[in-house]
Amino acid sequence: MTSTTSRIQSDRNVHCNRRFIVGIIATWLEHLMSQRKLSPGTTTVLKAIADDPERASYCSAAALAEAAGVNVATVVRAAQAIDFTGWSELSTEIRNRFLSSLDADKHFVRNTTIGTGQAVKSIRKDLELLGLLSESLSDASITTIAEMITSSRSTKVLATGAYVAPGAVLAHNAQGLGYNVSLSDGSTTSMINDVRLLQPGDCLLTFSIWKTSSSIVPLCELAKERGVRLIVIADQHSQLAELADQLVLVPSEGVGPMASVTCAVSVAQSIVGAIANVDTQHSAAMLEELQTMWSRTQAVISD
Repeated sequence: MTSTTSRIQSDRNVHCNRRFIVGIIATWLEHLMSQRKLSPGTTTVLKAIADDPERASYCSAAALAEAAGVNVATVVRAAQAIDFTGWSELSTEIRNRFLSSLDADKHFVRNTTIGTGQAVKSIRKDLELLGLLSESLSDASITTIAEMITSSRSTKVLATGAYVAPGAVLAHNAQGLGYNVSLSDGSTTSMINDVRLLQPGDCLLTFSIWKTSSSIVPLCELAKERGVRLIVIADQHSQLAELADQLVLVPSEGVGPMASVTCAVSVAQSIVGAIANVDTQHSAAMLEELQTMWSRTQAVISD
């Protein structure tokens, strides 16, 4: 195959893949629209998004309004009409849906840049994501999650891949505060055993960001059937997110080859902080005890 033929075939594959992704997002939006009675302006905005979700997800509300031929307020109302707080939250959802539909190799090619400055670009992107998170994160939701965990006999954190990182942050630090929170990041069979040991009223926390392990959804369904309360940290309204008793949405678009875990780690740390504040006397006593044990075992270096 000549280089020209190869390039043409590659372009065709990209075009077909893009049409497939656009179709997925358009179908999702059409489903949301079919369940509601919407104004003509709202319908116009949502159809504009469905026609080109990638472009729309990177638009400002003003740019999308101009493209759809409406005013900015109509864009905001369109997002609210399908149960988002505003355009910022909806655009993040669309962008994450677009990115999660890409295979890992296509995600890499899309985000690969040549030249210097990649590290700085990655940090700046994470700062942008944290800014979006700070606008949408609910103190009440984080407090509720902390209260669920502290009132539970046991909490399991199911995590796979890169999301073991925020899972470990949450489990390790919650244990330091004296709560029975443990990380389950082994094989599917070991995760099954961990879920089986949970009792009604216990908690299960997991992640649904970019690509979700196929075993996580059925395990969460089984847990819910057993009366376990489910907490999900997700980047979109996925099947797993819809199961959640408490849901935290995080932006996850990274500059590199994979989704960013920065916001998930930040949420995990926010939950730990809220856990510490549920009962400050208990937290102080547990941390004092922990420090004593560190000193006796020389587990950590003291200056």
